[in-house]
Amino acid sequence: MVEDNIKTNKKSNLSQYIENFFNMVELYDDKIPFYDNQDNVHFHDYKGILKAAIDVFLEYESSYTAYEVYETFLMIYQITPEDKSSVDENSSSSLISEPNTLLDLVDIMRKYEEKTGDLIDRQRDHFIHSVNVFILGLAIYAQNKNYRHSFEKYILKNENYTKYYRDENDNFSHEEFLYRWGVAALFHDIGYPFEIIGKQLNKVIDDGVKSISVNYDVDAHFDFTDFNEFNSITKIYPYDYAEGFRSKYTRTKVLDLFKPTDIMAHKIALDFQFDDDYFKRLVKHLNRFVKYMNEVGFIDHGYFSAILVLNSYGKLIQKYVDKNKDFFFYPIVDSATAILLHNYYNKTLQGDSFKLGRMDPDDSPISYLLIFCDELQEWNRRPYGVLDKQKNHVNDFKVNINDTCFNIRYILKNGSMGLGFEEDKENFIKQVLNVRKIFEGFTIIPDVKLDEIQRDILMSDIQAPDVLMRNIEKLAVEVNRQYNETQRAKLEEAKLENDEEKIRIYSKKVEDTKNFEELSSSFKMSNIRQAKSIPKKLSMIGCEIAHKTDEEKADKREFKAKLNEIVEELKRTDEDYDDRQEILERSGKIVRILRLSEDDVDDLAVYEHESWFEERKGTGWVYDEVDDSENKRSCSLVEWEKLDDDTKELDKAAIRNIPNLLDKIGLKVIRSRLRSLTYKMNQFYENGKLDVDSSGEVEFNNLDKHIKFCNFKQADHLVKILKHKGYVLVPLNDSGEPIDKFSKEEIEHFAKMMHESWYKLKLNLDRTGGKNFVVWNDLNENVKNANRNTFKYLPEMCADEFVGLKIVKNE
Repeated sequence: MVEDNIKTNKKSNLSQYIENFFNMVELYDDKIPFYDNQDNVHFHDYKGILKAAIDVFLEYESSYTAYEVYETFLMIYQITPEDKSSVDENSSSSLISEPNTLLDLVDIMRKYEEKTGDLIDRQRDHFIHSVNVFILGLAIYAQNKNYRHSFEKYILKNENYTKYYRDENDNFSHEEFLYRWGVAALFHDIGYPFEIIGKQLNKVIDDGVKSISVNYDVDAHFDFTDFNEFNSITKIYPYDYAEGFRSKYTRTKVLDLFKPTDIMAHKIALDFQFDDDYFKRLVKHLNRFVKYMNEVGFIDHGYFSAILVLNSYGKLIQKYVDKNKDFFFYPIVDSATAILLHNYYNKTLQGDSFKLGRMDPDDSPISYLLIFCDELQEWNRRPYGVLDKQKNHVNDFKVNINDTCFNIRYILKNGSMGLGFEEDKENFIKQVLNVRKIFEGFTIIPDVKLDEIQRDILMSDIQAPDVLMRNIEKLAVEVNRQYNETQRAKLEEAKLENDEEKIRIYSKKVEDTKNFEELSSSFKMSNIRQAKSIPKKLSMIGCEIAHKTDEEKADKREFKAKLNEIVEELKRTDEDYDDRQEILERSGKIVRILRLSEDDVDDLAVYEHESWFEERKGTGWVYDEVDDSENKRSCSLVEWEKLDDDTKELDKAAIRNIPNLLDKIGLKVIRSRLRSLTYKMNQFYENGKLDVDSSGEVEFNNLDKHIKFCNFKQADHLVKILKHKGYVLVPLNDSGEPIDKFSKEEIEHFAKMMHESWYKLKLNLDRTGGKNFVVWNDLNENVKNANRNTFKYLPEMCADEFVGLKIVKNE
């Protein structure tokens, strides 16, 4: 029976467990000091930011708040070429950005679920679900000492791995759990699109072929032309990065440690103490598992998820050769193997081939916890499949977790879960897991409410991060400080004008201002959101972020002449010219931008408001004529056109301050090379030839606004087009042999793709006029040749001194 002291409010119940978890965990990065430009010592608060993201999610579950948890975790634990904590942030070699492929895969999973559900009979949410699994696991770890003991014992028994997270006394740290569990829980379903595709194919057969006659015995599955290409970690360097691991485990000498299935087979055999016969059978089974799934008629998305995780991390750990490879072979392989086992253990290892018993937490604690939490996470799982939409679903839950018991009450707001729901769930978990090793008592009870309506879940689409967490955190602090200063300035303005109404409004705003660390989780994440949007905003106007110390070598006399020329121009055009703030530094082809144009400010202010609007709606805010932050009400929750001028000016001020904001943390705004390439491409298209004495910027700036926008989007799409054939754009001084020409077939492929992207863009902008607004096959041959020539001369355009890029083959 569920204990009487289960709380009646989810936030006060599960949130308290999360509070307990973060009280016990300390993050390694938070203990290392860093210094600002005035040599003042500071400490990161990555733990506070991650907790804030989880708090906001618990307060209002949506795709928006779920994405914040994914993104925050990955930004803290992404693999980069340097030590994020101790890097010299004044060094020009410091990294500004690093893509996160796993976050892209998570977003793909979300889009597939949302857009293809009507073509599948049975499918439920996995995007928000994975965040709930992550949080439930943190709660269990915090509340149950038996599980903590199993996990710590598992880490310490492996004498070959000594790089686990430690506390200040060099003892085992709970952060090791946070890291491994986060990777396993958050990404255990990223391979779900594979399963969606298979289900769609079978529904086509069921609704189509079998509708002709039930006598058709037709089943369908998908296969790989060459599965080994997918089931392999990209080799970046010629040496074997697994050499040290082989020396520790002799069994692995016969395995391909660039092959995810071989790696996981070894991990499973190690954890569950397989003998040589079992080990060989497991290797063989995993390597032919795709064929096995086709034979028995199911798709295990966990299998594909695990391979994707290993492919991503395996490439990264090689890319940064100075990294200790143990960071891959122990924690990441552990997490990935747990992802594999969350379905594979029950469906395969407990089957006739291997006949394993119930899993013990001492054998594989992350796998154990993932199976447990994945099975129990039922609340707020949005139905996408046709049949699933017709069923009743768990809307909420109450849970009680301690050292001896796990009791969960599923709350339905109408209908029932069906006869035997709780018994089936309990029996499954007890059949697969040795539950009594962790909990003496384990109970599931359904609780039906008939008078409430399920809350709609807002969906949103966010881009992957491209700035490291240390910079995001500092930017967020500066964003908050700037906001506080603006409110104080507005109050002083109102006092000078003797405007009583404004004095009242801004006095209240000033009274509510707080330092970043004092903000509520909701407002802390709002500042994080604004900070994370800065790189995207800058990319929209062809700019990017660099360290202030990043400079390309240039002739000093030439540099001084250019600088003097710019300074004199500023003096002539700006009556308020301030030599300290308005000097525009130019070093070779890198230009520091200290002031954005008003056109750019106007455009980006609209985007900032839309981004803020999406954040507020995604976290449960509603419109009201009177602001009431305590109850999530705002009079600014309207379209840009309906905002008053003062509110619009706040958004514009935030945009104008971006260069100054970045300057405060040692960064700067520069014109991106891709924008310079946009100038060149436009110049070439208009003139049919390259002008080696001009950057093309002047001609470009005279174009209509929508044409500029199209050209920016085309240049951005160019990068994706080149990737189709394995090419990437890199700075001239990067390693790699430049490509000086493409084949005829490649040029035709690129030109066609570029025109198709232009066609779709024009259509979306409702610009459908002009003789060239036709599909590729109907396009005039002269225009086709102009598109072809763009790619014929693209290597030359990239190498132009005003662009400074080259095209290389991506290995």
